[in-house]
Amino acid sequence: MWVVLAFVIAASVGTVVVLAAARHGSPRLAGQPWLLYDTAKLHVGIMGGLAGFAVTGIVLIASVTRSQQAAPAPALNTVVMMFTVAYFYYIGNAFLISYLPHRDVSGDFVPRVHFSLASSIEYRTLFVSWFALLPLLHSYGLEQAAGMLAILLPISLLIGSVIIAMAADGLGLILAGETYLSLAVGAALAGVTAWAVELFVPQIWSDNAAIVVTLIIFGVNGVGYAVASATALAPRYPSIERFYSRYGRQFIVVDMQLTMSSLTFLWMAVVGAI
Repeated sequence: MWVVLAFVIAASVGTVVVLAAARHGSPRLAGQPWLLYDTAKLHVGIMGGLAGFAVTGIVLIASVTRSQQAAPAPALNTVVMMFTVAYFYYIGNAFLISYLPHRDVSGDFVPRVHFSLASSIEYRTLFVSWFALLPLLHSYGLEQAAGMLAILLPISLLIGSVIIAMAADGLGLILAGETYLSLAVGAALAGVTAWAVELFVPQIWSDNAAIVVTLIIFGVNGVGYAVASATALAPRYPSIERFYSRYGRQFIVVDMQLTMSSLTFLWMAVVGAI
């Protein structure tokens, strides 16, 4: 409960901040560095491979646990839950991005919103499965490797942000600087909120914090999935097309903020900071 409350506070404040900072900006639709339809097809294959990785991890953990006489380590529950959520959205997002609206029918703006939201879902899901490796190492007592991975996780998050910032900027929806503003605001507010909760309610954080944050990301992905799916209705309903054209940039700004905030909370959860 406290993890959810901390996330809601941090995400709400962060969303207000980034929307205020981005209020004078506007989409830039003059060209883009990719053919979205060809790129979408490539991502379907990528997510199919990652789904195989996630489900293989679940099967291996279940097999090893069954062969052991002792009860499985509690951290394995976290790993399996994170891999399960990742598998769910690897498959679901592969379908989502394969149904990218066609520019000739939906115009130029709506497909960009769809692709950007699907890219964020893929980005969040990738880090859920990547971050799951830390509790996996802890569960088998590989503390030295776990310590190294705890350092690599935030570094990988920063490196990964280059891709998502480049994609958003290339699509002309938000600037790369706005993505990094979201990262800075999300990380700062997540840290401050977690510190404040620990200060006023010591030792309140649950051992299942990583599972709770993973479920929060499941929900964030679900909202993004629903918004992206509705873009297919734009050619038939002009009011929907106008809605995306008017608010699509704001959707992407908020989605980016939720991405950075939720992944910061997930990192703090898996390293035991919350």
